[in-house]
Amino acid sequence: MGPAIENRAGIAVARCASSGFRPNTVNVTWTRQEDHIEPDFTPTVNDMGNNTFTLVSLYTGALNRSHNGNTLTCSVSHMALNQPVTQFITITVLCTYVLFVFFK
Repeated sequence: MGPAIENRAGIAVARCASSGFRPNTVNVTWTRQEDHIEPDFTPTVNDMGNNTFTLVSLYTGALNRSHNGNTLTCSVSHMALNQPVTQFITITVLCTYVLFVFFK
């Protein structure tokens, strides 16, 4: 995904995906600057029809300029893994400005 726009909440900022695992029991955790974040949505686990599964988890959270440059981390844990698979993302926040022009 590209840079996020400064927002209040509910806009997907990052996507974490994993595929080809079985059984379907998988755990996803998100952190921002090492602080655990509770996901807004339950991760989606889909049966691929060949006895394997795919996971998609979206991070949707409020962002502001203070989050620019923070590290967002997605970790996927599964019983077949010796350690979680982790992906790091550096948050880039684009700020929007509203220009007010007053005429007399």
